[in-house]
Amino acid sequence: MRRQPSKLDQSRAEPEVARVSLRVAVASGPALYREVFCKALEAESGVAIVGNASPEDDIGVLLMQSRPDVLLFDYEALGPNGEGLIARLRRRSPRTRILVFATRSGPETVERVLRAGASGLVGKESGLATVVRALRAVAGGEIWANRRVTAQALEHLADASNRRPASSGNLTEREAEVARWVGHGLRNKEIARKLGIDEKTVKTHLNNVFRKLRIDSRIELALHGMRDLRPKT
Repeated sequence: MRRQPSKLDQSRAEPEVARVSLRVAVASGPALYREVFCKALEAESGVAIVGNASPEDDIGVLLMQSRPDVLLFDYEALGPNGEGLIARLRRRSPRTRILVFATRSGPETVERVLRAGASGLVGKESGLATVVRALRAVAGGEIWANRRVTAQALEHLADASNRRPASSGNLTEREAEVARWVGHGLRNKEIARKLGIDEKTVKTHLNNVFRKLRIDSRIELALHGMRDLRPKT
């Protein structure tokens, strides 16, 4: 006969559920707007809002105290130098990914925010479901933006960088393939389809690339000029 779960079993399960929640902070302008937006996001399954703030000092304190997985950053609401603010916030909390929420989403804006340290940009015309998908994607280490725009932005970033990783020859052929598709702006699921492998294998190859090149983000792949990498022979 199947045993019914005890209260002890249930209490042990609760922390497990809490651990898998996506921890999100919101940085925007008007307090009422932030609160309404936070309530909408928190209604989504698996999303935990850890706080909201504005201006910069308060956002910095929030990041240091709450350590969210992702900061949703309102580009237009936080002043004329959004890129500088993104860069400073990244330095204060390097493990927090920043997803920019913006009206402008062209290649120039995407390139500027990626260069500043953001992990992507989602347009303000997007629905809530799209925003949540974007939050999950950047929390998982991916870049979020229109694929064509992302590819253009990453190409410009790579062309602008003169750095070349000394260990590039240590990559296997498959690792180099995965890295090149990242440079084209493809997400893990798209790379898996392109190469005929599963998404978990893509993540494994990508982790190996990061480890060998001593980097920790897709943006840095572009900055290292990944198209010039040669696999290990």
